[in-house]
Amino acid sequence: MEVLLVLVHVALIWILAVATPGANVLLTINTALQYSRTLAIFSAFGVSSAILLWAFLGGSGLVILLTTFPQLFSVMKVVGGSYLLYLGLRQIYQTRKTKRLGDFPQGQHLISPSNKKMFITAFITSILNPKTGFFVVSLFSVAMPNSMSGELSISMILAIMLTMSAITLCWHAFLATAFSHQSAKRVYARISGVMDYITGGLFTVFGIKVMASS
Repeated sequence: MEVLLVLVHVALIWILAVATPGANVLLTINTALQYSRTLAIFSAFGVSSAILLWAFLGGSGLVILLTTFPQLFSVMKVVGGSYLLYLGLRQIYQTRKTKRLGDFPQGQHLISPSNKKMFITAFITSILNPKTGFFVVSLFSVAMPNSMSGELSISMILAIMLTMSAITLCWHAFLATAFSHQSAKRVYARISGVMDYITGGLFTVFGIKVMASS
């Protein structure tokens, strides 16, 4: 019963957390609108795999390491924020370049990344987001009961890992399906220039906020 209560507690908190707009959500939505449902699904797998790894690190006591060595978290923020900043500036640059080449706003000559590249991009975006990681490991430290035996504790860690990853995958798969629908793509085609600039701007803002956060 205690195991079930812990999982329900984690699931409720994580459902709210994963639905909050951020870099991961933005990447999946943008992929679905610009490219295809398949690529967006690979983005969803990339994000959920990163969450699975973050959860494993949380169960391994990473939160204790980050608390003991706060400078490590500062390094994570700089690296993660820089990557998000790179994604944002790259999006803005590509949008300006496309407009100059005359392919704007239809974007008919967009070169789709491979499924593998999309998975890796989503994985890196999520794993280098220190706020996501710190939230995961902190939730782990709060959720794990102190009185559990060794075997039960390992089972609980695995159950929490799978729960968080599954919720993440389901949510991002839903976003991939919803925003790859033709009606969404038709709207995007009409305002693609503005949307691409907004997307690039949001990634840039996310990166700056991560690096500037205390």
